[in-house]
Amino acid sequence: MKSFVYVLLLCFNGLNIRAQETNNRHKDYIEIGYTGGLYSGAGTGGVYGAAGFFFKSFGKASAIDFRAKEIYISKPERESGALSLTYRLFLTKGYYLGAGFAHNHEVPFDKYKEDIVGSSIGNGKSIIHRTGLAAETGYDFGSFIKKGWLGIYPHVNLSIVYLVLDKEPNPLVTLSVGFRFGFRENKE
Repeated sequence: MKSFVYVLLLCFNGLNIRAQETNNRHKDYIEIGYTGGLYSGAGTGGVYGAAGFFFKSFGKASAIDFRAKEIYISKPERESGALSLTYRLFLTKGYYLGAGFAHNHEVPFDKYKEDIVGSSIGNGKSIIHRTGLAAETGYDFGSFIKKGWLGIYPHVNLSIVYLVLDKEPNPLVTLSVGFRFGFRENKE
């Protein structure tokens, strides 16, 4: 686990690559889309939503991203709410690396069907909570809208989450594809 943290720190602080402008022209965003992947040798699929904001840190384009995924896991059948909070550093136009914290709450699918709302927000019966670290990479494409206060950006994100104190094989790997809606045009 220590080596994982050291590698992430080296990626962020030891980079000699200067971040260039991003494809994003807006400061704040929300995002929606589809996600799929693997967890414990089983296929996953679901939907996600995200919110975040862009800023400069260490003289480079950066972002803070909060992401929530509602995922169906096929074997054994269960539902997972996967949450992550990550810091992103842009390496080139549109391409970024990110790292942060993750939390999953899982419930058997039959219990999920009995209490969909409680299970989705993490306080239903029979929920298992797990916490860990997240690493991600992705690409922000340019906006369909070239001027104005609103931008619509296609987005791709590959996320790897390592959950600690987990009895099952790790990690949770997901590939998410969606659209970002940017607000408050960046005048910098």
